[in-house]
Amino acid sequence: MSWAMRILLIVGSVLTALYVLRRVRRSKMRTEDSVFWLFFSLILVLLGIFPGIATGIAEWLGVQSAANLVFLIVIFLLIIKLFLMDQRISHLQQQLTGLIQDTGITRLKDTQDPGRT
Repeated sequence: MSWAMRILLIVGSVLTALYVLRRVRRSKMRTEDSVFWLFFSLILVLLGIFPGIATGIAEWLGVQSAANLVFLIVIFLLIIKLFLMDQRISHLQQQLTGLIQDTGITRLKDTQDPGRT
């Protein structure tokens, strides 16, 4: 792995980790999400500092270069994150639909029985 790639991994990962920690301190990010991004940053820092890890795994898996393996790992982790976010969005949409239906029923009852409060 080239020096430029290693430096890019380390700098990008450290900046991401600092940004995530800043968002957590300001209560703008859930702890569950921050753990994922901090873990993600840690993996990239380790791959940048110790390129032998990526090279060894790339050789073992038959990937042509360590850089390709890093991109493969990043894509894989982001797809997992996307899947987990889709699950959360589906759950929130179901909750929202239930709340909208409950509100509609409550308003309908209120209009049918104006004396009730």
